[in-house]
Amino acid sequence: MTRKIIVCLTFIYLAIVGCERKPQNIAVIQNIVVIKFVTHPALDELENGFLDYLESSKKSNPKLANLNIERYNANGNPQRAKELAEIASRSDVQLIVAIATPAAQAVSRTPTRIPLLYGAVANPEGAGIIPSDRATGIQNAGPSIIQKAITVIHAFFPTVRRIGTIYNPAEQNSVYVQKLIKQFSDSLNLELIQRTVTDPTQLSSMTEDLASSVDLIYSANDNTVNAGVATVVSVCNAKKKPFIIGDLSTLSKGPLMAVGLEYRSMGTQLGTMAEQILLGKPLSELPPQGPPDPKVWVNKDTLAALGLTIPTETSSIIDKFLTYK
Repeated sequence: MTRKIIVCLTFIYLAIVGCERKPQNIAVIQNIVVIKFVTHPALDELENGFLDYLESSKKSNPKLANLNIERYNANGNPQRAKELAEIASRSDVQLIVAIATPAAQAVSRTPTRIPLLYGAVANPEGAGIIPSDRATGIQNAGPSIIQKAITVIHAFFPTVRRIGTIYNPAEQNSVYVQKLIKQFSDSLNLELIQRTVTDPTQLSSMTEDLASSVDLIYSANDNTVNAGVATVVSVCNAKKKPFIIGDLSTLSKGPLMAVGLEYRSMGTQLGTMAEQILLGKPLSELPPQGPPDPKVWVNKDTLAALGLTIPTETSSIIDKFLTYK
């Protein structure tokens, strides 16, 4: 009888131990929240590159098989970005990804220790996002990019003397970039005429006014302008004024030239950083990254429509000639 009891107890013990022992290759549920400030081609490209990379990782890495990604869009509203940052700051979230400066600022100001991974932020230090032991990411603007853009403009249009620019002063990223545009314009003795808008509905009248007093218009990294880029293009092309933008992905909308970064590849790079964080790599081993080298793309359709030609001696600067018709 005693032996039967011992055998029974042994089986019960083994059953309990077996139930408690978790298989080593079962993925735990991990939640990522992605907050994008506004919809426009560059930010969409970055987001898509990020999501595609992580979807691939879920299939190839068993530890990420139960990864869950929530996506939110503030639609250009800073107050909504703040609300989304608060919604994302909950105990079951392992990582918050913020796309564009206002979204990253909103997340950085929430009282939480959840890691913050940012993308498409022009000046993360000036925006108060870093230094921080909970934040890292990839910068999308810097002196080298703006200097190249102004240098290219001066090389392609040697007779240009007055450059116009439009930006939203509520965007810290644009305030930072505008200082750089002014700095490098002054270095080449180019006069810079700056105009401000607070939302895309003001772009038509402001572009009309600006185009009448400058030789060309240049915009870099402003979310408000990028969101309404078709409006700026329409006015500039009608007035035969070149429009140069700092966003490669909006070139299909009709600007003459884009001097900027490939956002999809930055999204992929951001995805690799997210993967490492989710797999346990400390943020201290993933320092904030500066911007990649800029590319120069030209819209051949707009070039023809404006009746312009590229000086032969500067053609080697161009990385791509693209047509969309």
